[in-house]
Amino acid sequence: MLQWCLGCATVYEGRYAFNDGWRKATVEEVDSAARLQGTALSDCRRDASAVQLLSGQFALVSYADFGHLRRRIVTLPPHPRFHAGDTVYIRFRSCSGDVAPRAASSP
Repeated sequence: MLQWCLGCATVYEGRYAFNDGWRKATVEEVDSAARLQGTALSDCRRDASAVQLLSGQFALVSYADFGHLRRRIVTLPPHPRFHAGDTVYIRFRSCSGDVAPRAASSP
């Protein structure tokens, strides 16, 4: 029975498991904490350190959550660079820069 259940878990590109909080998302905007224009109920700037707020990059991303479009402001890792329109994976409950580019062939 356990083997049957393990086969049901969605894993994107072999490493981003849905059950671990990874979701497909689209970057809407990228900027510094102070200059980011978009808003979202879930905003990682609230938990960011002073250093992150001064020098870090943040992104407004949108993703589907059980049929509902959600928006979240996430902390971006220093590399790679992300731009508006990029398709990414995010860990939707993480503010630790858990953002990864999606492969070009990933729908």
